[in-house]
Amino acid sequence: MYFKKVPVLNIEHVNEEYFVLRVRDEDLTKEVKPGQFFQAKISGAAIPLLPRPFSVYKVEGDTLEFLIKKVGPATKNLSLLHEGHIIQLLGPLGNGFPIVRDKKVLLASGGIGYAPMPYLNEILKQNGNDVFFYHGGRNKNDIFCEDVENCTDDGSLGHAGFVTEYVEKYLDAHDTDVVYTCGPEPMMKVLTSICSKRNIPIYVSMERVMACGVGACCGCAIKMSENEHIVYRKVCKDGPVFDGAEVIWDE
Repeated sequence: MYFKKVPVLNIEHVNEEYFVLRVRDEDLTKEVKPGQFFQAKISGAAIPLLPRPFSVYKVEGDTLEFLIKKVGPATKNLSLLHEGHIIQLLGPLGNGFPIVRDKKVLLASGGIGYAPMPYLNEILKQNGNDVFFYHGGRNKNDIFCEDVENCTDDGSLGHAGFVTEYVEKYLDAHDTDVVYTCGPEPMMKVLTSICSKRNIPIYVSMERVMACGVGACCGCAIKMSENEHIVYRKVCKDGPVFDGAEVIWDE
């Protein structure tokens, strides 16, 4: 884990809602695992006071990328940066996705939950896995790549309907060893139920706003089932990736 101030390499605007932030630093990229994240903040900025967590989107050599959605002052200010602006990064943090070998794998993401999937997809394929990838969004602005099976709620791009519908059909038609997912919790809750009925392991990447990112503040705790007891686990330190069957999903 590193705490470093690094210059922005560039900002690429995907559309009016999303952008990619790139930095270059060999220390930050050499040990990153798919599913891990960094706490990021503009150096010297007073607002917001606390950093924000962002999943690792891509790693190419010494270049680190984050896919970010503009949802508030912190992310909007990040989107306005230019080459050379300094940001503070703490990470890599979290436990990342467990990587299987020589398996039939399904990836399923929704919205900004797409962010950790490209790097995961790359590493899974390097380990001999046969990977199929579904991604869903509200509309075409939530779609980032044409090389996956895309679904949109409004039918503006790709398949019309929820990604959960297509995942269920896929699992009924194809042998699948494991599912990985990140996205809105209602989506992941449904996917966990679908997988549980078919005895397919599913790993979920949970999203929480975090004050510290290292397990000190306990502000990102979620309920888990362990040996028939309810326990609390910290998304930042114990996660963000968990066994979906052990998460107690809120109604």
